[in-house]
Amino acid sequence: MATLSKLKELMSIPGAVAAGEFSDDGKLVAYYGDISEKEAEMAALMCAANKLMGNMQAKGWSMYTGKDGFYPVLGFAVAGGKYAACIIGNVGVFVEMDKADFDKTFETLSKFI
Repeated sequence: MATLSKLKELMSIPGAVAAGEFSDDGKLVAYYGDISEKEAEMAALMCAANKLMGNMQAKGWSMYTGKDGFYPVLGFAVAGGKYAACIIGNVGVFVEMDKADFDKTFETLSKFI
């Protein structure tokens, strides 16, 4: 579980605008950053849905090809426009893409596995 101090640590990542934790069913557990609670709740739901979809695709790919190593999904990024959501487990950070260091982002997120 991510504590507030850990979410604040994620906010030190270059380009970070919000960090949070979500449950597998998409409920917001905790967040920190310059977004409203309503926005954080929507982000939690989006992250859980993308994690579920990624696991479905990874499991299907593994079953279809016979190649292991894709399932379960440990982390992912979804990028579009100005921002990217970077997730490991059930913890994530939203970053501005033009300021983001994705290696640093996932290195920091990997502490939460």
